[in-house]
Amino acid sequence: MTDAAGSSRSPRPVRNRNPRPGPYLGKKFDRRSALGLLGVGAVASVVVACSEPTTGKTSGPVAAKTPSPSASPSPSGNPSPSGVHGDGESGSDSLPSRDQIVEEYEGVSPGAFGLEVSGVKLSLPQGSEAVALTLDACGGPQGSAVDEALLETLRDLAVPVTLFINQRWAQANPTTMEGLVAEPLFEIQNHGTDHLPLSVNGRSAYGLQGTTSVAGVYDEIMGNQEFLSAEYGVTCRYFRSGTAHLDEASAQICHDLGITPVNFTINLDKGATLPAQTVGAQVASLSSADIALGHVNDPASGTGPGLAQALPQLLADDVRFITLEEAH
Repeated sequence: MTDAAGSSRSPRPVRNRNPRPGPYLGKKFDRRSALGLLGVGAVASVVVACSEPTTGKTSGPVAAKTPSPSASPSPSGNPSPSGVHGDGESGSDSLPSRDQIVEEYEGVSPGAFGLEVSGVKLSLPQGSEAVALTLDACGGPQGSAVDEALLETLRDLAVPVTLFINQRWAQANPTTMEGLVAEPLFEIQNHGTDHLPLSVNGRSAYGLQGTTSVAGVYDEIMGNQEFLSAEYGVTCRYFRSGTAHLDEASAQICHDLGITPVNFTINLDKGATLPAQTVGAQVASLSSADIALGHVNDPASGTGPGLAQALPQLLADDVRFITLEEAH
């Protein structure tokens, strides 16, 4: 098997767990008062590299956050069954089958659809003094490259990161995946099988058609979950859908399958479309309990240079970075 770049890899034994990096240790910090806030809300934007959304902070250097440092927003009052499993913990031997999920959710109302629906983890736990940097690897014709310079920046600065890996990206870059799985600095999580919005009834985001049924939701989650486990020995506890959009029923299905859906408070690069200066400003605005979203699949984007520009100052200011597993 070879990477998109053409390098070959040799077989390796399956690992039994996701690696756990050590955090960059530092003190409590608070940069918010220095930046000032202009408001709260989500700003939708059609983007190119991965059809990723914008929510939380806007693309300007001074921007607003998504509400609340708590795990997820309030329920809308619309449905979803939770009698199958529902604990949000992976690794159980009693996870429901595809048929069980389809039967349990037959005819269910989808509930709200978007970035901040009930059941989605938006930030680190309340009271956290750390930041989680998450980078998506989306796959597909426009999203299967590897930003090696960005990965090297993270290594040089010893910044742990959670990588949300799409199955297509992993299949296009098996040698790179081997290295990432083996390296303690990087934590691997699930970014779906085909990079689709999760919907039980065919909702779309930014022109990208989502899954169209409960069975489709299951396949989008578990296809990659099983692939990463079988191929690399990684059991993921967190999931981010393509475009980060999903409905409430799909969020509950994630929990029933032992996986927590995760989005973000700050969008660093709007689908790898922002220039380095803007990315750097977004990075500089990070503060306690933030989950930051960026991309690692476009080496021509401003994401890597922006992170390289801003991370050293954050580290000098004793900002502490952790992975999602470490925040659990």
